[in-house]
Amino acid sequence: MVLDNLDDLEDEIEDTAIDIGGRKVALEDVERAYGALAQAKDIVSVVTPGKVILATGLVLLLLVSSFGVWHWMIPRDSIVVDSVYMQGGPGHVVLVQVHNHGSRQVTDLHVELEFRDMEDGLLGSTTFDSSNLPGHVSVAGDDLELTIAGASVWENYSLAIHLSYTNHRGESVEKTWLHIVGEWTSESFRDRGDTHWF
Repeated sequence: MVLDNLDDLEDEIEDTAIDIGGRKVALEDVERAYGALAQAKDIVSVVTPGKVILATGLVLLLLVSSFGVWHWMIPRDSIVVDSVYMQGGPGHVVLVQVHNHGSRQVTDLHVELEFRDMEDGLLGSTTFDSSNLPGHVSVAGDDLELTIAGASVWENYSLAIHLSYTNHRGESVEKTWLHIVGEWTSESFRDRGDTHWF
């Protein structure tokens, strides 16, 4: 029940409670509800669907801009090594890609792959060297591919990935990851180095 003439009705009512839907409601509560309804009508007249969509778009733009500033501007290096191991009839293949997800370049990048049997016998290795790897750049290539022909596909092997570089602060960083492969015909690994800020 919406009361548009509440002041006139208040003069006519001697009791301070009104019967609404079988319940006694205090006149003060009715006045408060009527005031809230009037405020809601004012808000609805100001807040339109177009303004809500515009505000949502601005908030999304602000969030994307914040991510962009973090991703492209804040100085850091963050090296990630993705490797894929596959086996088949002729042998084994290891493919590696190195990413610098940071915004600053690293220098003196050195990656070494070693494929060994479980008795620690070296079956194959390769190395990749680069004078620098800029920020937001990935690198792959022949020197990051390792093919081992003739080794049994019924055995397990170890894949060692050695990474070393100089970060944007001039500090030498070295990491080594070891993966046991051979149980599955295809496996992939993502190895993350430390992130060095500022």
